[in-house]
Amino acid sequence: MFNASLHGRESEPQITISKVLMLVMLVGFILTTLLFSLVSRVYAVNNTNNPISQNNNFQLSVVGNHVFSSNGKLYIPEGISVYGGLEDTDYMENVANIDAQIIAAAKYWHANTIRLQIAESNLFNNTTSGKTYNNKFLQAILSQVNLARSLNMAVVLNDQTEFTSNTPGPTAMTAKFWKVMSRAFQNQPYIIFDLFNEPRIGSAVSLNGQTVSSSRLVPLGISSHAGRTGSSRSISANTWNLWKNGGKVNGVTYIGMQTLVNQIRGYGVNNLIWVEGPNEARELPIGTYLIKGSNIVYSIHHPNLNNPTSWNRIGDLSKIAPVVDGEWAQYQSPWAECYSHAYTNVPLYLNYLLTHQVGIIAWSLQAGSLLKDSGYKIPSNLNTPNSPTTASDLKSPSQLFPSYDCGYEFGQGVGQLLQNYFSLYAVPISLFTN
Repeated sequence: MFNASLHGRESEPQITISKVLMLVMLVGFILTTLLFSLVSRVYAVNNTNNPISQNNNFQLSVVGNHVFSSNGKLYIPEGISVYGGLEDTDYMENVANIDAQIIAAAKYWHANTIRLQIAESNLFNNTTSGKTYNNKFLQAILSQVNLARSLNMAVVLNDQTEFTSNTPGPTAMTAKFWKVMSRAFQNQPYIIFDLFNEPRIGSAVSLNGQTVSSSRLVPLGISSHAGRTGSSRSISANTWNLWKNGGKVNGVTYIGMQTLVNQIRGYGVNNLIWVEGPNEARELPIGTYLIKGSNIVYSIHHPNLNNPTSWNRIGDLSKIAPVVDGEWAQYQSPWAECYSHAYTNVPLYLNYLLTHQVGIIAWSLQAGSLLKDSGYKIPSNLNTPNSPTTASDLKSPSQLFPSYDCGYEFGQGVGQLLQNYFSLYAVPISLFTN
């Protein structure tokens, strides 16, 4: 069971000459690693035009149902999803807070992975002369990627539409987005492509291509975590086919996940790809709906904490393919993703993920969610003028209290549990490059 205790030391054997030599070698190895880290940080500060150029031999690859680095070490993503950043139209006003989140994730939360949500439409609004995209926005992406990589974190690039166009599924613009991202980050070490945030075309699609239930529409300026539909629904075969292979719904042509994967691989790109299922990423594919291709990881969001037996779909898929809880939050709120049994079941869920070697990406470093809040505040996905701009302001975790019931009472969130969990089990990326 996951806990914060540490094992006692065994008695130390007598030091021998061979062990002294090993110690000298280890010291030299550590100094070399520190020098490499320092050079990376300097590069990231002074070069924002290109991703950090590191040895491409240090790639992440899927072998069976796990992800390994090129030196054979198991990679399990444990990290933070940034809020109020590149997914917003006013992203340039939020740079200081975004940087603070990235630094705090590494320094105080022990994360080995950071997830950046990026509005695809921002990349194509106000295109730069002579280019098909907005180069200023691309440079903003590169700057944040470089900062995270200089701090020895893997970076997940997630296509997000909820705060701009609110397109409920991948379209031709999504394909254009991944074409630009593929060129910018092709085979860069520890850069992961998360194809589309929470596909939400509908819970069912009729045979004539019309939605039976309307897609989730989130008014601009409202938290994406404020309108979720709740527990897992029954997903029709038509919806699964649309999700995987694409099709036209209500006059709009959507691109399937398989098509996007094929497109990216066609560019010669071997980066890990995370694929989120339908129903706002609450579903995981099985059988014929699994995506074909190499280096595929399946991402689920916000599984039902009140029903531990439902976690078995995570465990079952993890036996044949890598799985990650790609966006997880648990904080006192009236939203459907808040589960009243969290106080007792969150430790069980974290232990379940640990047992099945499934990673977790948490949302987000703000008061009321992962951070301690002195009053009652519902987190938002939008940056505010009062958002902290220094990493040290993002280190005090929230706690789960027995009063947790998803009402408006003071019950806080999972920050302390997650901070301890990452401290114990998140393997630093620096260990994968040696």
